[in-house]
Amino acid sequence: MDEAQLWKGFLNADPKAFEDLFKNYYKPLYLYGYKMVRNRQLVDDCIQDLFFELWTSKEHLSEVTSVKGYLFKALKFKLTRALRKENRFDSIEEEPNEWFEISHENWLIEQQTDADQKERLTHLMSQLTKRQQEAIYLRFYVQLTYEEVAEMMKLTYQAVVNLVYKSVKFLREHLVPLLMLTLINRYLF
Repeated sequence: MDEAQLWKGFLNADPKAFEDLFKNYYKPLYLYGYKMVRNRQLVDDCIQDLFFELWTSKEHLSEVTSVKGYLFKALKFKLTRALRKENRFDSIEEEPNEWFEISHENWLIEQQTDADQKERLTHLMSQLTKRQQEAIYLRFYVQLTYEEVAEMMKLTYQAVVNLVYKSVKFLREHLVPLLMLTLINRYLF
């Protein structure tokens, strides 16, 4: 069943559809939330609260264009609210660049066998702004559309396209020479 059908079933109080929504989205939501706050218990609590609130207020909900986008945005809101409530900091927006480690970075790093390349790649990703890191994560790891990323990040569509383009361009410009150097070293030496 696709996400639109699951959502429709959930709205019609189908417990199996609700269970499938939870099973399909728990792990991606958890990974996203953990990237934001690095607090396993808080992330798990917020996801549980989110799904509890969804179930108890399903009569008041309507169709959504993207279930994944809706759930990610709702989780981000819940985490931000929970963190503010705990007085840890005023807003996720004010966190340093290091809080948002990109799983896409992990994927790229796993493709490299050389420890030096891993270090260089990590350094390059850390040179991206927090907003660039988040845009890359949402677009390529979570696989949200540009429109969904724009809505989540409260940016215009064009601003997200520009953010992703500049990030990928930066990485490409700096990674290609590193990869070429590695290939040359492996095959010539």
